[in-house]
Amino acid sequence: MIRNLFGILFLIVSGFFVYMVTLLSFFNFPDVELNKFLIIGGFCVPLAIFHIIGLALYRGANWKVSTGITFFVGASFNILVVFSIISIKASPELTETIDASSLSTISDYVTGFTTMAIFAGLGAALYFNGKQTNKEPS
Repeated sequence: MIRNLFGILFLIVSGFFVYMVTLLSFFNFPDVELNKFLIIGGFCVPLAIFHIIGLALYRGANWKVSTGITFFVGASFNILVVFSIISIKASPELTETIDASSLSTISDYVTGFTTMAIFAGLGAALYFNGKQTNKEPS
C-alpha cells in the first residue's frame, strides 16, 4: 500500500513536469530559439526519471494506463492555464487594470498547441490501448 502511494506521488510529479514542458512550449524567446528547446529537453529529464520511478513503484494498472493518464492530465491542466492567459490577453479592460506585460512572452502558439496535442493524444492513445489490453483474455 505504501509502495503504491509513493508510486502515485511520483506519477503526479511526473504529470507536473508534463504540464511544465507543455507550458514552456508556448513561450517565445526570439533571441534564443535553440535554448527554448534545450530548456524543454531539460524538463523532460526529470519527467522521465519521476515517471520511471512511479511506474516501478506503482502496482496498479499496466504502464500504458498510468502513462496515458499522466500525459493526458498534465496536458489538460495546461489547456486551462493557456485558455486563462489567452482570455487575459484578449480582455482590454483587464489589461488596463493589471500589468499583463509579462504575458507577452507567451506567444508561440504553434509549438505550444502542437506539443500539447502530442502529449494529450499520446496519453489518450496509451490509455485506451492499455484498457483494451486489460480486457483481452490471456
